[in-house]
Amino acid sequence: MKRDYRLLFALLKQHPMIDKDELVLQFTDGRTTHLNEMKNDEYMQMIGALEEASQPSRAELKRWRSSALLRIGRLGISTIDNWDGINAFVSSKKIAGKPFYELKVPELQQLVRKLEAIEKKGGLKSIEEKPESVSPEALQVISWFPRSSVSS
Repeated sequence: MKRDYRLLFALLKQHPMIDKDELVLQFTDGRTTHLNEMKNDEYMQMIGALEEASQPSRAELKRWRSSALLRIGRLGISTIDNWDGINAFVSSKKIAGKPFYELKVPELQQLVRKLEAIEKKGGLKSIEEKPESVSPEALQVISWFPRSSVSS
């Protein structure tokens, strides 16, 4: 059976300092430098190690979550003990499409950019003031939050 090496090369692209031949040599205990001569379990161990090395650090995840929460707060949504509200807002298909705690670093980075764009355009209040130009889905997102949690 022929292996698909796309995942391997995508992972290697994230680590430009790693030499493929040396990596293969390491996982085959010096037996070969050729991918097609690797045993299946050796190949899977190598992929697992590369995936683990590619995972963002806990500190980076925390930093991006904090950054997103700061911007959510600037939009007038309370971020103090309001996880239901935060998850409802972020779960909207127009925002992130899934609960806040499920977002990975790349999704959080995209969320931060989206929240900054919303803020530049006047925030959620400007959407609420112009209901004729807003989709029903966007109005539904706004209606999830009581008036007191949207800044004046």
